[in-house]
Amino acid sequence: MNLEESSDKSRRIAWMHAVLVMSKKIGIGSAKANDDLKRKIIDAGSVERLYEEYFAMFPVEEDIAKKVSDKLDKFKFSFLAITCVDKDYPEKLKAFPGTPAIIYVRGDQELLRCKKSIAFVGTRELDNLSHRDHGERVVKRLVSTGYDVVVSGLALGSDTLGHCAAIKFGGRTIAVLGTPLDVSYPKENKRLQEEIGVEHLLVSEYPIGVGSFGSYFANRNRTTVALATEGVVVARAGDKSGTQYAIRICIEQSKQLYILENNIKEPSYEWVGKYKDKLKVIREDFDASYNI
Repeated sequence: MNLEESSDKSRRIAWMHAVLVMSKKIGIGSAKANDDLKRKIIDAGSVERLYEEYFAMFPVEEDIAKKVSDKLDKFKFSFLAITCVDKDYPEKLKAFPGTPAIIYVRGDQELLRCKKSIAFVGTRELDNLSHRDHGERVVKRLVSTGYDVVVSGLALGSDTLGHCAAIKFGGRTIAVLGTPLDVSYPKENKRLQEEIGVEHLLVSEYPIGVGSFGSYFANRNRTTVALATEGVVVARAGDKSGTQYAIRICIEQSKQLYILENNIKEPSYEWVGKYKDKLKVIREDFDASYNI
């Protein structure tokens, strides 16, 4: 199958996936919905056959079909849809429950097969200069010591720092989106999202044609952590930060959790004590990481 054929097939899969969601035939945006869809696709053999099972007798509503088609028509960039029954579906995602049954990728698909990757995540409010400086130096060291890819979620603050530092120091990066590929969010990162889509890799579990909801952003942490073979680095995160999703999933997936030293200096951060036996602290002076 050539590139043009792959792109056409991917658009058909995205259309069918979005129509299934919009018609409320399948769920989306949660670990349970992902596992349910995996089972359905495996049982049917493909997304195409699953679509036929639902709509062979009663065709999809015309307004839903048109709405999804219009959004796909407006998205002019090539992308690939990779399903859980495809040979290119990442082993990293197969290894854990709750990961997406279908991913949509734009950019360098080879990054999905990298051997050594790590997630860099944290709060959007990364305002302290010393925290940002430490985070950037950590990413620089990761890139220089052989980590192939830095994975994050393209949010403002810590995620943005992780992506930008990886690019700045000659590394590669994967941005796992909480929206379909046609949505630029946050708007402040539109240019960065475009750069990653051209030079690195964008990944989304949400087909073009569906809306965006808060739960989508929480669930994308499962994909972010699953794609990070070497664990997760937390730049900074309070007890109510959305980063807590990534922290819990990291523990759930039995991966190493690293935190920058600033987190243990905050007496109000109860989560640090909760996971003290599970994490390692990266000191500002880069002495060997130590347990609390």
